[in-house]
Amino acid sequence: EKYGGDLPKTMKELTSLPGVGTKSAAFLMMTCWEQVEALKVDVHIHRVCNRLGWVSTTNEEKTRLELESWLPRSHWGVDGLK
Repeated sequence: EKYGGDLPKTMKELTSLPGVGTKSAAFLMMTCWEQVEALKVDVHIHRVCNRLGWVSTTNEEKTRLELESWLPRSHWGVDGLK
């Protein structure tokens, strides 16, 4: 009701919804509005990035934040890393 039956259009609004985390919000932003606001990092990306030595993190959210701190935004594709 708050959004008139539509999805919120910002990461902050999306993540304020119950059960919607950063990865889901990033996916919705990319899919619905073709806006890349954050990297989508799942357990597989997390593990590969740690094994490659790109990050040294303990969970997907920390991996996302670490990658976003140094990976150029031009490589954050709608379909994942470019």
